[in-house]
Amino acid sequence: MDANDTRNAPPPTDDEVERVVAAGPHGAIALAGIATVIVMAIWFGFYFFAFLPRGVVH
Repeated sequence: MDANDTRNAPPPTDDEVERVVAAGPHGAIALAGIATVIVMAIWFGFYFFAFLPRGVVH
């Protein structure tokens, strides 16, 4: 039997759930921040290397 087999594990207690919820979604916030930075970098890349070199639209 695997050590990570949770089919026969007892459900978590209320104290365990509260501890996890109190820790907050740090990983999700970090992932969202990284994704936002990547999207902004791509946008600035297009702006500086595609739009600005074309010049002003008349």
